[in-house]
Amino acid sequence: MSIRMPSSIQTRQMLLGLQRTQDRLAQNSLRVSSGLRITNPGDDPAGAASVLDLGTSIQANDQFQKQADSSVSFLKSAEDVVSSSVDSITRLLELGQQAISGTSGASGRASIATEVDGIRTNLLALANTRAQGKYLFSGTMTQTQPFSGPSAGPITYAGNTGSINLDVSVGTTVTTNIPGSTLFFGTGGQGSSTDLFQAVTDLRDGLSANNTAQIQAAYTNLQGALASFTQAQTDLGGRQAGLISLQSMLSGFNLSLQEQQNNLQDTNYPDTLTQVSSDTTVQSATLSTMAKTNKQSLFDYLG
Repeated sequence: MSIRMPSSIQTRQMLLGLQRTQDRLAQNSLRVSSGLRITNPGDDPAGAASVLDLGTSIQANDQFQKQADSSVSFLKSAEDVVSSSVDSITRLLELGQQAISGTSGASGRASIATEVDGIRTNLLALANTRAQGKYLFSGTMTQTQPFSGPSAGPITYAGNTGSINLDVSVGTTVTTNIPGSTLFFGTGGQGSSTDLFQAVTDLRDGLSANNTAQIQAAYTNLQGALASFTQAQTDLGGRQAGLISLQSMLSGFNLSLQEQQNNLQDTNYPDTLTQVSSDTTVQSATLSTMAKTNKQSLFDYLG
């Protein structure tokens, strides 16, 4: 008669197998509860690295989108000012044409001069418009009021000609401003024939003095200013359209990156629950086998 004792090797193998099964159960239970397939880098080093890279790209695109949003807002504010200026210049040309036509006498022209002076004041206010707490037309000196001057004297500029540039994607930068001196003084600079404020002042003074030659000269200069402002309006609109298109592209790209990240990171519930069920069955069977094998009753080992 011999006593059959359980093999220590067999026992160790069962214990190792049981440990692996329990580890998988713990990991898969965490995946089910957290919703994440990768809960620490060791679960899938390559997958974890890819998830991190995708997250970095998504964050970068989110920042680009914020920059684009800010740029569109700033450009829209500038375009609104330019659009209002275009309306004002158009009205000035109407008044100038009325004065040049000869149907208005000295008193009529003096009356028109009052309206022109009001438009001049309004244009000065437009040139000093602020948005997002910044002056639109001060160049990079956004906390400095760009334009000032007496009603009877020239309008001066206190800003600079710097450009405000924002990165809106990798390798893409957009200029979000037009320096006020460039826009309101034109290519000729302050006091020249392209200076809008000078043209308006000349029109007002010519009307007040009943000076048809001065009225005509101011009218001609205002026609040039209208063309310049209309071009600026088109340019600002084009920049906005490009940014809006870029925002759409970035949004679509981020959705694609997010989908890739989710596919790598999120729990596949059908597969994981199937694995949990299988491992639970294996664990129960292993424990049952070990319980039977390791009974220490002498009668279980009688041959």
